[in-house]
Amino acid sequence: MKQNLHKLMQTGGALWLALAVLAVGAPKAQSQTEDGVKCAFIYNFAKFTEWPASAFADGSAKITVGFVGGGALADAFSQAITGKNAGGREFEVKKLGGAGEIAGCHIVVVGDAAQAAAVVGAAKGKPILTVSDADGFVGAGGMIGFMKDGAKVVFELNLEPSTAAGLKLDPKLQKVAKSVKGG
Repeated sequence: MKQNLHKLMQTGGALWLALAVLAVGAPKAQSQTEDGVKCAFIYNFAKFTEWPASAFADGSAKITVGFVGGGALADAFSQAITGKNAGGREFEVKKLGGAGEIAGCHIVVVGDAAQAAAVVGAAKGKPILTVSDADGFVGAGGMIGFMKDGAKVVFELNLEPSTAAGLKLDPKLQKVAKSVKGG
């Protein structure tokens, strides 16, 4: 057991363990659901992303997380992040009608697969972290794609659009991602 824990820590498992603890620390009803796990990931994506200073109005501006579709996930995230912050910034959650409403967001989570391409296009080159569980999202220029690995929710990264947008994703995210494109 002790040897296995040591091996897990050496292979980047420390971040996975931290993410799992955070998911368990979320409200009990959410921690048992796929949405609860996604909420914990989105929160941690905010913690492990560095935006250019120009992405915020000032040092106290909130991280705005917009949800295109996925109203239940938006509600769960809003509840899960109550009282939490990332890098000293509180969160603001917005439910968006489509890609035309992403201005001012720092993270856009696309729950409506039919709008994924439009959101990727609208966010291209802007400091907006794009996240979705739509099939082929990362291959189509999205930054972070949720996927299932058996019963587990995992994610893949596409570093090309995030770098082009001026976002810096912590290398720790790369270590725990299921796959990394452009890196």
